Amino acid sequence: MATDWSTSRNDDRQRVLDATDIVELIGEHLALHAKGREYVAVCPFHDDHKPSMSVVPHKQIFHCFSCGAGGNAYDFMMRFHGMDFRETIQRLADRSGVTLTPYKPQPGEQPASDSSISRDDIARANDFALGFFRSILSHQEHGLTARQAVNKRGFTDETIEGFMLGAAPDRWDGLLLTIQKQGLSTDAFLAAGLLKRRDNGGLYDALRNRIVFPILDQIGRPIAFGARRIDEDDEPKYLNSPENVLFDKSSTLFALDKAVRPIQGERRAIIVEGYTDAIACHQAGVGNVVATLGTALTGKHAMALGRLCDKVVLLFDADTAGLKAAERGVEVFFSSNIDVQIAVLPAGSDPADLLESENGRDRFDAIIADAEDAMAFRFRRLNESLDGVGVSARAKTVERDIQRLVELGLGAVAPIRRRLIIRNYADLVGVDEPLVISAIATAQQSKDRRGFVSANSGDDEQGGASSGFARLSQYQHALGCLLADPTLIHSLSTEDQRLISPDSAPNAVDRVIAQVIERRASLDDPGALGAALDLIEDAAIRSLAVRAASAAENEVEHDRDKLNEHLLNSLLQWRRREIRTLGGSTCAASTPSMPGPAAGTGSESGDGESTDKTATELSAATGTDDNSEFANLIEARRRIHQSTGGDPLALPKPISP
Repeated sequence: MATDWSTSRNDDRQRVLDATDIVELIGEHLALHAKGREYVAVCPFHDDHKPSMSVVPHKQIFHCFSCGAGGNAYDFMMRFHGMDFRETIQRLADRSGVTLTPYKPQPGEQPASDSSISRDDIARANDFALGFFRSILSHQEHGLTARQAVNKRGFTDETIEGFMLGAAPDRWDGLLLTIQKQGLSTDAFLAAGLLKRRDNGGLYDALRNRIVFPILDQIGRPIAFGARRIDEDDEPKYLNSPENVLFDKSSTLFALDKAVRPIQGERRAIIVEGYTDAIACHQAGVGNVVATLGTALTGKHAMALGRLCDKVVLLFDADTAGLKAAERGVEVFFSSNIDVQIAVLPAGSDPADLLESENGRDRFDAIIADAEDAMAFRFRRLNESLDGVGVSARAKTVERDIQRLVELGLGAVAPIRRRLIIRNYADLVGVDEPLVISAIATAQQSKDRRGFVSANSGDDEQGGASSGFARLSQYQHALGCLLADPTLIHSLSTEDQRLISPDSAPNAVDRVIAQVIERRASLDDPGALGAALDLIEDAAIRSLAVRAASAAENEVEHDRDKLNEHLLNSLLQWRRREIRTLGGSTCAASTPSMPGPAAGTGSESGDGESTDKTATELSAATGTDDNSEFANLIEARRRIHQSTGGDPLALPKPISP
């Protein structure tokens, strides 16, 4: 856990950090809003319903005050995309144009076990397969029927290249033979779902005679493949890669890598139902379009889009299946902070057909512009179902529908929006608002009895996130002040500098952070905190360091004089704590590693209670009867007691005879 600062570190890490602007990087993934000197965003690392993540340009760090996530550019990429460090630094280096030093295993480093398939292994298998499928599509013989099918859809060469479309050959061993000729292990291809195993143990291609659509993550890595049949007799019509450590179907949206910027620019996303529909929209210049992967919309999809925009338009066919899909989509987004609209296509057409028709783009834009508010759509559909229904059946339908709204999170909806929903609902069913409110309360009680989260779950979950980690100790508050401004260490007294030094740190975690502070304080230019964090190997400690620095600066509202006062007060409180804990083998041996009241939150004075411990207790605590050692403990205790304002003549009680 401790870091050996004498060891020379590869400066690739620093060069990549210097070339990476964390605001631009996170802005490529989340919708950022300026707030003073900083930016805020909805945190992607917990179920955040309001912006709780800060991005600090001058420190090159991010920090969520709700869930505690924080760090530099490396930390964000590793957490957001599930990358390991080597993949992360390579990705950021490619992004910023930095050429990395070729990787050399460290002395004694063991190679990865052949028996375990890593994320990197699957990613490399996907990359290899992507190249294979693309080469087949362009092959004069093996890609002929696939090219004819793609051209029939009206896709241009530019679109085919941009979406990296490919084809699986009309045989069961095309990819397999290519893998074997290259001398590659088949294990990763099996784990990625690109190969399958026969009952007799042999292998075969998972995809045959199909158009292949690479499924990319938000930064353009191939994480899976979708495939559409070429021969209409083949079943099923579409195939997707199985889920694995890289690919989660319920959180992935097709074409999101290309749609991120347009979505952020327009603050709106359009969701269609298929690969070809999404590609056709992008080809026609509608860049803010994504598609689900042959599955229904999920809460994870809603969260992914909620980080990028304020509005979502669900574009569906006018048939029964399309309308039911629209209703399910409304439910998914019901309690989110996104405005949702429903756009319905003309009967018998899909987005691709519409865009290819005369004045297709104008007609498409008009349909999007006329999209209906999601709740209005839902109310209209409910009203249609009540036509011609008797009073008793009508009442039961309404009660079931109210119960459904409660289960979807009506209690977590913002108060003004919830009140508008209730008012519209009352108008729809023709009853007074108090009756609807009463029915909602009854449904809520029923939901609570069945073990659902209460109506205030949004606030409770938010609070739970913020209270899910231990409070910072006074020592960590002091560390946070020095992380925020390392020059403050030069104004400390010799005693305070000793107290904050790595050798005096109460535990291994704080020692690592203290080492970073000591290192930065020794430099003429300590640089941004984000770069200094790279001196810490452990991600959890980096996150704690960011949390401590952010807490210190927010405590004093970025005022340097107040930050210095906060530092001195934190050290004073910690010295008083030392008085209470002195008597073990070291002053801080019994101090918890993380918990503890925040600096200045209690009067742990050095008087009274701290001097009540008898010398017998101190002797027992040290496990020694050595009078000289015991005298040193008393002297140390008196010195600390005096430094905190206590009477220097106040000594522990003498040992009883």
